[in-house]
Amino acid sequence: MSALGSYLTERRKALAAKHSGYSIRSVAKRIGIHHSYLSKLERGENAPLTEERIHALARLLGEDPDLLMALSGKLSDRITGLIRSNPLLFLGSLETLEKQGASSSDTAPMRQDQRKNELEELTRLLRDEIRERQVLESQLREQQRVQRTILENLQDVSVTLLDSQFRILWSNSPVTESPAHYLNQHDHKTSGAASANGRSEPESGAFSTAWRAMKTRTVQNGTYRSPDGKHWLVRSAPVLDANDAVTQIVHMQFEVTELMHAKQALEASEQRWKFALEGAQEAVWDYDVPSGRLQCSPTWYTMLGYRDGDLDPTITQWEALLHPEDRVPALSMLSAHFRGETDFYDFEYRLRCSDGSYKWIHSRGKLMEKSSIGTPMRIIGTHYDMSERKAAEEQILANEAFLENLLGSIEEGISVLAPDMTVRYANPTMTRWYAEEMPVVGRKCHEAFHRLGECCSRCPAVRTLRTGRNEFEILEIMSSTASRAIEFNAYPIRDAQSGQVTGVIVFVRDITSKRQIQQALTEIEDKYHTIYQGAPIGMCTLDAHGRFVSMNPSYARLYGYASPGALMNSVRSASELFESPEDWERLRALIGTQDEIFGFECRIRRPDGSTIWTSRTVRVVRDARGQLLHYDVFVEDIEARKTLELLTGAPK
Repeated sequence: MSALGSYLTERRKALAAKHSGYSIRSVAKRIGIHHSYLSKLERGENAPLTEERIHALARLLGEDPDLLMALSGKLSDRITGLIRSNPLLFLGSLETLEKQGASSSDTAPMRQDQRKNELEELTRLLRDEIRERQVLESQLREQQRVQRTILENLQDVSVTLLDSQFRILWSNSPVTESPAHYLNQHDHKTSGAASANGRSEPESGAFSTAWRAMKTRTVQNGTYRSPDGKHWLVRSAPVLDANDAVTQIVHMQFEVTELMHAKQALEASEQRWKFALEGAQEAVWDYDVPSGRLQCSPTWYTMLGYRDGDLDPTITQWEALLHPEDRVPALSMLSAHFRGETDFYDFEYRLRCSDGSYKWIHSRGKLMEKSSIGTPMRIIGTHYDMSERKAAEEQILANEAFLENLLGSIEEGISVLAPDMTVRYANPTMTRWYAEEMPVVGRKCHEAFHRLGECCSRCPAVRTLRTGRNEFEILEIMSSTASRAIEFNAYPIRDAQSGQVTGVIVFVRDITSKRQIQQALTEIEDKYHTIYQGAPIGMCTLDAHGRFVSMNPSYARLYGYASPGALMNSVRSASELFESPEDWERLRALIGTQDEIFGFECRIRRPDGSTIWTSRTVRVVRDARGQLLHYDVFVEDIEARKTLELLTGAPK
């Protein structure tokens, strides 16, 4: 190697004297080795070069590659082949070279001119290469400035550039956690203790995705919660070289704290909304329009007598359940809402139950999502079983029709009175009403109609004569057969010229039957109002200590009390109502760990000492820190079912 080193030193220094691009650093960089390695070679130290590097040196110095290979102690395949094929010719060539060495002084000027031309050509090529490189470097710097400006002005994204050793090369925001320290810790765990499958699992931290990106050489995504309670989405992308090795890692963090809080609040709100609807016997449905998929809450199925899974959750199945008379108008109303013609989808139709009967459903929904071109994407709504209300409405309509026919057959009584209250005119209805007092015309009003010696102080006709305005009054009139309620409307008769009141027109309506009908109608409405408002199951709200906040009458009656007030005055805590203290403790334990509890069965104790089986559903309400605020309880009497199970020996 000393021969090659001496030769390279001589050639390189000769070229360096004419061009600065032939320093040790420049030559080493251009052939792809470190400058210290080339220095060792020129000093005669052991620094072997590969055949590829020797060829690169030959091209750079304008030398024959075979010559440099020979100086390095290697023979090229071509020279080796020549020696093997004709060793005598090789020996003759060596003798010729020795002879030429004696007369080399004659060829020195020619060789020097040849080297000069080669150096000039090499200088020109180097100059062109430098210019191209300067242009590329300028473009690269400009591109880096643009990228740096973009990264530095990102408001909601933290961007950090790491090298392969997790050292920070650049960041647009302060970095509170040391990525290098994290990598060292992880590598220590990897070497010390591997997982069961022979590899360590990445830690959960700000730079966990960077570690995975470096190991997998792929983009990695994850989440991270910083010690200050903020939530982050993290993304790490590896930068690979030509040999598919990771040289750098771009690590990005997006703060999503407010989004997470909003999501949690939305989920809590949706849970409360869903539970409230379920408690109010309303079902929830969610229709994905493009796919035709229909997601429904369990109540949607049980409302019609089906179990979850009995029906295909598609809009086609819903159409098949529609009553034939309701199918076209229901679909037309849905299409109108999709076109934006209505604010809500609000329609009443009949759906087929599992037993083949039809049930009236009040469906109400709203289009929540549209595509970029305005086509409907998603609509959410509720189902309400309005069968009882529909029956009540039909009964009310029948009652109203009856009342209308009844009132239409009753004629109003009309009379005209003079200023002195003398009856000037009475129509046939008045005549029929007061047949016992005939004739009434010509007599005083109070005498003919009321059998009074003087005018009644409440008489609207007297007030109209005094005020000149329309007056109204309802009076109880006693006849020889019965008492009647009479509605009086008095209107003044004015002189066209002077405007003076010259008389009164009295419209009289016997509202006795109307009052009776209204009373009956009120009783019917109260009855259905009680049905609507009075839930068939017991409901109550308890605070975190198990004390009653409120309850409905059904709950008090279920526990053997006459009213909610009687129960709340007698019982301080719900624990007193449980027959078994273990049941209460078991329920409290579930409340401490779950937000919803369904079908919790236990026996309760009544004031008279009797006990019954009950089933309860519980919804727990907590604050932002997860502390119990209160919980709502829905209780049903299942004593009959439990008795049946006891008799048959099998649960139902």
